[in-house]
Amino acid sequence: MKQKKAYLDITVSICPFCGTPYADASWYAIELGSDVECGVCGRTWNPKESKVKVDRFLLEFLLDENAKVMKVKKKKRIE
Repeated sequence: MKQKKAYLDITVSICPFCGTPYADASWYAIELGSDVECGVCGRTWNPKESKVKVDRFLLEFLLDENAKVMKVKKKKRIE
């Protein structure tokens, strides 16, 4: 049986006010340019519009025959 896979494009950004790291779906943080509210300091920033460094990459989920996640691995960095 062929291994089933699913993928998720992730963006990791750092709160520019307190340094707390956040992982969000890239469609939300980068493509839509949505604001992110820090759960630690309560301030808001926009990863797309700010000078915050971001790391964007693709996660690969290896699934069993019932589509349950067996393993997650970093597939590739997206520039």
